[in-house]
Amino acid sequence: MKTSHGVEMDHFWGTRERPMLPRELIRRNPILASSEMPSELRRLSSTRAVYISTADGEEPITEVTKMETIGRRTIWRVKVSDTGGEAAHRLGQAAVRYDPSHVCQAIDRSVSSEGHRPAWLNQLFIPRGIARPTRPRLRRFNGRRVEPMYVFGNDDRQTYEDTSYPWGCVGKIFNSDGFQGSGALVGKNLVITAAHMVPWTSIGAGSWWMRFVPAYVNGTSLFGSGVESNISDAAAINNGNNVSGYDWALLKLYNPVGETAGWFGYNGWSSDWEKQNYWTVLGYPTAVGGGELPSWQGGIDYHDEDSDSSGGEELESNTADITPGDSGGPVFGIWNGNAPRVIGVVSGQEHEYQPIFSSDDNNIFASGSGFTNLIAWGLTNWPA
Repeated sequence: MKTSHGVEMDHFWGTRERPMLPRELIRRNPILASSEMPSELRRLSSTRAVYISTADGEEPITEVTKMETIGRRTIWRVKVSDTGGEAAHRLGQAAVRYDPSHVCQAIDRSVSSEGHRPAWLNQLFIPRGIARPTRPRLRRFNGRRVEPMYVFGNDDRQTYEDTSYPWGCVGKIFNSDGFQGSGALVGKNLVITAAHMVPWTSIGAGSWWMRFVPAYVNGTSLFGSGVESNISDAAAINNGNNVSGYDWALLKLYNPVGETAGWFGYNGWSSDWEKQNYWTVLGYPTAVGGGELPSWQGGIDYHDEDSDSSGGEELESNTADITPGDSGGPVFGIWNGNAPRVIGVVSGQEHEYQPIFSSDDNNIFASGSGFTNLIAWGLTNWPA
């Protein structure tokens, strides 16, 4: 473990300057790539690992046969000997909920809060979109529409297919409990997501797994089939119960796919930014693109926040459209013209009754100093 000096609970990572507004971003010209992807990364991107479990350590035997060539494409048959094996995921090693003070004490103050754009990737400030598939919505007997989370007015999310920075840094997460959600790269081998995306019920059984695929579209990564990774470790905060303001977890990847896709920086939240539409949220909602395409919504704001002394913070929005599959997706701003930094992740929703028979519906994002401390802790203790 790297020697650390520790930080205080409310340490502010990043900058207190405001991020850019949508009208400022839309005028930004793309930042173009200055090199090509290294040949070794290009080779790895097209090499996909397949995991197989067998009894008693028996080694499977593979057989590759050329079948036919159609135009420029060749069909190959890959057979694996029948050893009683089955397709498997590489299992996770450790998933721990830490006390917030433990995290603070094990952080090196010198770790950077900046993201990284690989030289072979363009940076675009608006992603390249595609036509959004329509999806039927359920209705109740009385004709009212049923939404799994809240969409305020028209659904403003748009699907996209783009490997440019930072849009390719978001990915889809799968886990051994059968859930699917979203996450974002915040280091070569680090992903931030919602804590409820970690399969805690499977941890004790010793057979849990998680899988992250950046730039996931229709079953594979746009960077190449080999650009994905199972999760080796997960870290979250032990706050005693499932509080939304602490609903963030850091994941360590077996494969440093951030070397290909790049990664976001991270930044603390300031109440000075309330009711300002600086923010963009990304994710894989089933209601938009069937969970097979990433979606984005820019220009959202937060009208209120609830914080806790241990570093948790709940940001409330009634402009961000969130539905299942978005869980763990990043919300970010862009500073200094080119620096995208996450400030939190999608957690869930609340329905809060107000006096005089009114109500306040909000989508909730998990943020706070504990969120940024956890990322800094990962960069300190889980170097690639």
